[in-house]
Amino acid sequence: MKITEVTPRDLDEFPRVLEEGVLYISEECELAAHKCCCGCGEDVITPLNPARWRLDRHGELVSLYPSIGNWKFACRSHYWIRNNRVIPSYGMDDGEIAEVIELDRVDREDLFAQLQQALPSSGSQASAPKPQRWLARLFKRLRSWV
Repeated sequence: MKITEVTPRDLDEFPRVLEEGVLYISEECELAAHKCCCGCGEDVITPLNPARWRLDRHGELVSLYPSIGNWKFACRSHYWIRNNRVIPSYGMDDGEIAEVIELDRVDREDLFAQLQQALPSSGSQASAPKPQRWLARLFKRLRSWV
């Protein structure tokens, strides 16, 4: 890995050009972005939501879960970001990548089903308790990402 550490930077709008070694975070947009840590120059966008990636903060240290697998890039890099450090992972062959993609699809479908069950079955959302309105908005946003 060319980049061994990232510096988190919170922002409201993403810059047109991402700098290497910076993990841009917009909690309002529910996105994180960085240049691929292998050094290939590709922009990596990670949607922050239960069906994709989770961002954990410990003071100035950030971690992204799960790993970053850039299967669609020529580099096909695979790494973790833990406490601002980039930890290389093993390269995956086409079969392993297909398996991970399928597992991710099944996990997303399971999450959507759970969210759908949590939505109010009748009545308007205006009368739904606040957590259920939040779940309805989350479900709608997740559906738009798939």
